[in-house]
Amino acid sequence: MKSAEMKYSKSKIDQAGEILKNKASAAEDIAKALDVLSSWRTYHAQPLDSFATVLRQRVQKMSAQAFVAQRLKRTSSILLKLSNHKTMRLSAMQDIGGLRAIFDTTEDVYKLLNMYKKSKSKHSLFSQDDYIQEPKNDGYRSIHLVYKLAKTPNLFLEIQLRSQLQHIWATGVEVFGTLQNSSFKSGHGSKKWLEFFSLLSSVFAIKENRPALKIHSAFSKADLIARVQKEIQELQVIENLSVYTSVYKTISKNASKGRNGHYSLIVLNSRDNTISLETYGASQFDVAAQAYLNLERKHFEDKQVNVVLVNTGDIKKLELSYPNYFMDTKNLVQKLSLIVMDKFFDD
Repeated sequence: MKSAEMKYSKSKIDQAGEILKNKASAAEDIAKALDVLSSWRTYHAQPLDSFATVLRQRVQKMSAQAFVAQRLKRTSSILLKLSNHKTMRLSAMQDIGGLRAIFDTTEDVYKLLNMYKKSKSKHSLFSQDDYIQEPKNDGYRSIHLVYKLAKTPNLFLEIQLRSQLQHIWATGVEVFGTLQNSSFKSGHGSKKWLEFFSLLSSVFAIKENRPALKIHSAFSKADLIARVQKEIQELQVIENLSVYTSVYKTISKNASKGRNGHYSLIVLNSRDNTISLETYGASQFDVAAQAYLNLERKHFEDKQVNVVLVNTGDIKKLELSYPNYFMDTKNLVQKLSLIVMDKFFDD
């Protein structure tokens, strides 16, 4: 992929972010600001591909079961982050280009982390957050590495490293947020469900020999399991997730030939209960990026339609990498069923 042209100054990029945050902005200003945001997002694509190549090579050497995915951050997610962090500027956002590696175990996660920490690179490791040892208050667990690229102007990319259990938990949170039409992962929504997911995070952590949340540190393993079992029954978690996600229908169109190097444009419509999937070949990024922008323009004020452009390197691993965009909670339901039957810690 060729490097994209830097079309706008940082001040113009930051101005666009402010316009898009302002719900009172004129339609014409919003349209222009979306063009600026899209251009800035596209500027991340080529270095993101380069980072993805290195990450996939390292992951493949470690595990045949692990997989890697990459995405350019959705406009809605960008604006939510700008709104939640009042001093943040669009030009300085660190995760517009994002990569994710998912392993069977946390041990493999830390092996890869050490590999990155020891490797030499012209790019600098700007920040490192270990949300596995020190999880976020809601129970989110992963390791985040932010790299500052040797590129002018300054550009940041984020790599997330997580285990399968951590991925299943995060998927459940995002799917439930979609079902409730709320930013559940940002702490909005039902307190009972938020409490359930925090308890579940601690149970998952114990399974992986990692620390429970601090608010659960006084609970024994048996206490935590009993509390999660109670919440599963009272909230009818398994029934709700199974029923509400089963109504979604996936519609594929214009699938390009071959299975490697695809970009996938996913449209999750919670009003129509449909998931639309359009794929593009590795050489079609510009077309995919324009289609991404067109759909975001069309659904800019519609909170029930989510659009995202991703690349897994292998179309067969798309749903494994982004089950939240396919409303897929099969793995979560399986784990919850084992918890209910007191078999979660058997293996």
